[in-house]
Amino acid sequence: MPDDGLAANLPPKPLKILKTLHLICMGLVMGAAAGLLTSLRLMYTRGDNLDHLTADMFQASLVNGLFMWALYGLLATAIAFSLFSSWGFFRHTWIVLKWVGLTLMVFCSTNWLIPAVDGMAALSDGLYSIPDAGELYSSLFRQATTMASLVIGIGVTLSVLSVFKPFGLWQRRQPSRQKTIIIRMIILLLAGGAVAASLMQSAKLQTYRQMEISHVEPAFIRDGVYRGVASDGPFTYQVDVTVKGKTIVEVTAVSNRATPYARYAEGVFSRVLNNQSPAVDAITRATTSSKMLLKAVENALSGATRSEE
Repeated sequence: MPDDGLAANLPPKPLKILKTLHLICMGLVMGAAAGLLTSLRLMYTRGDNLDHLTADMFQASLVNGLFMWALYGLLATAIAFSLFSSWGFFRHTWIVLKWVGLTLMVFCSTNWLIPAVDGMAALSDGLYSIPDAGELYSSLFRQATTMASLVIGIGVTLSVLSVFKPFGLWQRRQPSRQKTIIIRMIILLLAGGAVAASLMQSAKLQTYRQMEISHVEPAFIRDGVYRGVASDGPFTYQVDVTVKGKTIVEVTAVSNRATPYARYAEGVFSRVLNNQSPAVDAITRATTSSKMLLKAVENALSGATRSEE
């Protein structure tokens, strides 16, 4: 076996390219997390002198763009290394530890870091109009700071493991060629299925995000409370729209998804009141739920009783 521990599952040059891509992705992940921490620190120390909406939008773009795709690249190259080199998934203790760390990084990022940054952007874009928005923003700020620090810490640990390769080699035989081929096929099929499912879900959500919302003039609607519904298939959104004196005076959610993003989306109601129309921009990072709530408002006004002109 060569000195660098790589068997000839792939030729040396492709393996070097793969290793380079892996290192680049790791650098981008840690760089993006460090950039996020720096931005959060500036908001904390100079908050009164900063435009929070601009800062939050920048942070959301950073984690949903550079950070997320670099993280996916890091995971993909790690899987490729384990599949197509002698490292394997379990032959070395330090490789097992790296997989534990990488899994933890992905889990924390997708479940806490990205949702926290998205939530901050959504609350800012909705002008903190939902109940307890200030307290919720502060909680998300602390969550984003903690998770970004954790990601950097895990990244440093993974880098140390890669350089020093501690704990040696487990006394475990390499699987046979046939078994190796089967393992590779199963993992590639699972990865391909996950990517296909993700693309299909993304395409479905994009349909709702691009949905047109029409203006309905409240000046021709009789006073009253009107209920509107809109369905995305598995869930039906319901809102009550109150019209008084030819003006929309209140919009409330009767039935909304029990998710943080759906709650952030209710910030769109203040836009409806300010513009006296459901044809307003959706809340950033809560676009799908915002669109469905706006469609429900449109349907409520479209089905309302008309006053005589």
